[in-house]
Amino acid sequence: MNLIYYFYTVLLLLVNLAGLTLFMSRWLPTFALARAAGLLLFCTVVFFMEHFIGFGQLAWVWPITTAAAVIMLYSERHNRCSPIFWRSELVFLIAFAYGFAWKWSFPYIYPSSERVTDLYFIGNYLSGQTLPPLDNWFPPNRFDFYYGFQHYAAALMGRILGLGPGLTYNLAFALIMALPITLAWDFTGDFLKQTWKRWLIVIAFVAGGTGATPFAHLSFAPPAQPSAQQKIDFANDAMWASQRFIGQLDQRMNTEFGKSVFPSQAKPGWEPRELPVEGFSYQYYVGDYHPPLGGFLLLMIAIASIGALEQGRHLRASVADDKHGATGKECRTEHVQANPEEAGDRRYQFVLQALLAFTVPLVIATNTWVFPLQGALVLGWIVWRYLDGNPPAWKALLIGGGAGFLLLYPFLTGFASNALPTPIKWVQAQDHTPIVGFLALHWPLLLFGILSFFASGTRRIALMFAAVFLGLLLVSECIYVDDPTGDKYERTNTVMKWWSWIWEGGLVALATLLLASRSRWIQSVVTLALLLINWYVVDVARYWIYTGKSDAGKLAANSVYTNDPVVCDLFGFLEKAPPGIVLENNYGNSYTDSGIYAAFAVKPTLLGWPMHLQTWHGSVSQAWILKDQIVKFYEGQLPDTTAWLLANNVEYIVWNARDANQPNAWEQIKKSIGQAYAWHEFQSDPNRHMGLWVRHNGNE
Repeated sequence: MNLIYYFYTVLLLLVNLAGLTLFMSRWLPTFALARAAGLLLFCTVVFFMEHFIGFGQLAWVWPITTAAAVIMLYSERHNRCSPIFWRSELVFLIAFAYGFAWKWSFPYIYPSSERVTDLYFIGNYLSGQTLPPLDNWFPPNRFDFYYGFQHYAAALMGRILGLGPGLTYNLAFALIMALPITLAWDFTGDFLKQTWKRWLIVIAFVAGGTGATPFAHLSFAPPAQPSAQQKIDFANDAMWASQRFIGQLDQRMNTEFGKSVFPSQAKPGWEPRELPVEGFSYQYYVGDYHPPLGGFLLLMIAIASIGALEQGRHLRASVADDKHGATGKECRTEHVQANPEEAGDRRYQFVLQALLAFTVPLVIATNTWVFPLQGALVLGWIVWRYLDGNPPAWKALLIGGGAGFLLLYPFLTGFASNALPTPIKWVQAQDHTPIVGFLALHWPLLLFGILSFFASGTRRIALMFAAVFLGLLLVSECIYVDDPTGDKYERTNTVMKWWSWIWEGGLVALATLLLASRSRWIQSVVTLALLLINWYVVDVARYWIYTGKSDAGKLAANSVYTNDPVVCDLFGFLEKAPPGIVLENNYGNSYTDSGIYAAFAVKPTLLGWPMHLQTWHGSVSQAWILKDQIVKFYEGQLPDTTAWLLANNVEYIVWNARDANQPNAWEQIKKSIGQAYAWHEFQSDPNRHMGLWVRHNGNE
């Protein structure tokens, strides 16, 4: 039955997206941009409105939107543009299927990286309450201190389709990863006619590594006769090796070549700085639904918009009714030059520039880290337009940017005052990137930047992109965002966010323009560089072959826990129970199972991960006090237990297998809270309790 449910859920999603794409294509020159812009605009408008009144559950919406989409698709079935539209849909379907395949094979959410954090972010928005919503990790505070727009968008999809949190997470991941792929494909089509060149670039974007990929393979070798477990471990290591090269893999080299080129940098009292890239392809392996994904989407919208503005004005030719006897609708041709003075093209130019400007404020609510980078990209294009003697339409830019800020103003009101201050500082000498590591990681972008000077036919626009992305790469060596981390992690967050954005933007834009140049030798050099980057495909294939898939198809994402039937029953009970705060034991400061029952039940937990709360809030002495009280409660040593629970409005108390290992604590707690909370047992062993305490109605 799950397969049937998943099939129809995905089908509903795809049909609605297809209808939205056709609708938005009236104002945008490519279907990829129409799809992305339509979703962006819809989510942003509803996000704005729900800051004034929450719409609650929206399952009544999908029958209406699905009917409208079907009518739209049916009415356009004889349109001469139909074959081009369906080719565009096929590209999107392939991109979506790739991400869906990853989530089908590895669907679980557990305390690895930021999966649980992202599930909690989505859960904050799933109730549909007026924004900002309740902070499910720190009630009764509000969730107004984090840039969670993409999590809101995922929850909005889940609310409309009536999905649980885990399925919402996994479908949203596949969707948000598919959109940038279609935009990258769209941009390559603006300049390249040869399909193999487009595939080479898009594969490098979707499944390629970094400049360090060939060095990782040459410098780190597997055991000569590896065991089955060693094969799994090596496959896992290879997935992060070229991404987290500087400060991690380059300190573990085990070949003579590796040891000679990348000697250990460790010194007494100083550790090598960890300076990772977490590019687009790496996100499939990590599996987080984290803000960098939204940052990649907005980056690719900007690049695709610039491509359509500068070369893609020929993507759709206007069909004049009086000359060609057309039906009155503009037909979308594939990469055929159009007169830039035509009315249809002028309309596209206006909307594209407005969309380009719209991405700048939106990135604040999506991935604030790359806000200055997104702004620099748009500013670079504006400067280039003036240098090229073709100034931008400031009216369109002001309308797009102004509309973005206006729609986000309710969000910014709380976010600006509650976000943790993160000043910009100069990079100190001991924190700079080692020159050998820097060259090993970034040589493709440096090479592409140099080649841009010689790219006959595309030199001017290639130099614009090179100036933006390489200029930002230089800036990243001069300044960084001073977040709460330090020592070897001083620059980790900054370069992880910035370098990933710079790498993907520079890769797609510059590789496309260089392969489109008339210089054969440049095309050959770039092709070879892309093939070396695509060596990472071997690592991806090895990971798929050797990594177990025992949870495949369990898209609810909780199988790590619910494979235990008792835990499964506990999850089910809590999910169906009325709203209320859940108390769970605190097993550490972060990356633990604390709060996992509440997260999958879409309920607030009394306290989430305190270290993460400190990272987001700064000083949170209340959270640390609360953590100590929770630990004492589960040890059966907290005085005035019932009064403490009622003061914190706790409705449910989880007692799981790990808690059951504490001797005599259960009896002590039951004795102290029995008048206010009823015990619900979920297993038959009288000497080892697992279950829930549920607050009596009379105490509410």
